[in-house]
Amino acid sequence: MTGVEARGREAATGVSEGPPLTVVVGLHDGGISGVNTYAEHVAAAAAAGGAAVTLLATHASLARMLEARLAGTGVRVVNLGLAPPTPWQRRRERLSPGYAARRLSAAVHSGLPRLGRFDAAHANHPALAHAMRPLAGRVIVAAWFHPHAPVGRAIATWRHTGRHFPRSAGLAVKGVLHYRNDVRGYRAADAVVAPTLLLTDELRRAGVPAVHCPPPCRILEGAEHAADDVAADGNDNGRRRSRLLVCSGDLDHPRKNVRLAIEAVGLVARAGRPLALDLVGGNVERLADALAGLPSSVAVRRLGPRPPADVHTLMRAADALLLPSLFEEWGYVGVEAALQGTPVVSLPVYPFDEMLAGGLGRCASGMGAAAFAGAIEEVLADPPGRRGVATAAQKRFGLPAVGRRLMSIWADAPARPVVV
Repeated sequence: MTGVEARGREAATGVSEGPPLTVVVGLHDGGISGVNTYAEHVAAAAAAGGAAVTLLATHASLARMLEARLAGTGVRVVNLGLAPPTPWQRRRERLSPGYAARRLSAAVHSGLPRLGRFDAAHANHPALAHAMRPLAGRVIVAAWFHPHAPVGRAIATWRHTGRHFPRSAGLAVKGVLHYRNDVRGYRAADAVVAPTLLLTDELRRAGVPAVHCPPPCRILEGAEHAADDVAADGNDNGRRRSRLLVCSGDLDHPRKNVRLAIEAVGLVARAGRPLALDLVGGNVERLADALAGLPSSVAVRRLGPRPPADVHTLMRAADALLLPSLFEEWGYVGVEAALQGTPVVSLPVYPFDEMLAGGLGRCASGMGAAAFAGAIEEVLADPPGRRGVATAAQKRFGLPAVGRRLMSIWADAPARPVVV
């Protein structure tokens, strides 16, 4: 029995047989992106499932940082030896999906002579399927974008980037280029892992060998050390303020739609509920006009960027996380909040109808501020039990649960001869 067959049986039966499954996961390039978070968390989930895991990182300083974050998990981090990207390279990668794919593929190729062979390779970027084929007989890639269609992707990108010409038009073209990269990667992969059932079904109808598996999420230990200004709370004439939290790398990004959340908070406050609003992330100064329109009764804290441990502390202190994005490939911040026991309020857009199912939060009844305010009020008026939220999230998105699912997928994917 091979390692992959043994671990596949173990995932199904809970009985350990044979050598551990060997898995290589990549590629983390250090960018602030959920796609990079995915690679890190998949590696941790695989290790939690008992696999021998190697995580690929593009450069030395990144590899050291990942080793520190993954200390104690058993994940081996390999530095592929690229120089850290220059600002010009980062800009070109953002503008050209083809250039980004070629640069990351070249990094994988550079490491082939010293990486060895694995039972399975799991790529966070579909375009890496070709580059990772020499490493394993089973190559699995992650799918992200819904809808999986060039015109649909262009239209969706135009809409959720603010519909501003020429920027939104340029991003729509970029989305179509990403689609082309995805198609090539899907064809070269043995299986494609999709985060939602909706996208899984869509890919299957297109002839893609897709399976459903939510991205795993790892919560860092030791979040309790946050500074006093993070954990502080207030009240309004003796009444406890309901605390709301918004987190985004760029709070002013059109797709993140934070202005709508601020407007909705104002509506809830004017209806008489004492509120506190915490804003975590960059560019909060660009929201000054929107924040100035809030009633004076709302206690606002502009906390700026915070390390993950502090953000997790803030999540545990919040009564709800507000996630008004117009689109997300996968809303990691929502999963992190749910794992802390904090319910999430979102708009009725992909992927939140599936992500928040089972009592993890509420989708608003419409896309406007009034509907979003109504969903906030519903969560605050009848809050779900925090323990129940955290338990449900752990069963769906925690490392042990997703690790078992991934082990099964890696075992079931058809094997091809290893390319030497």
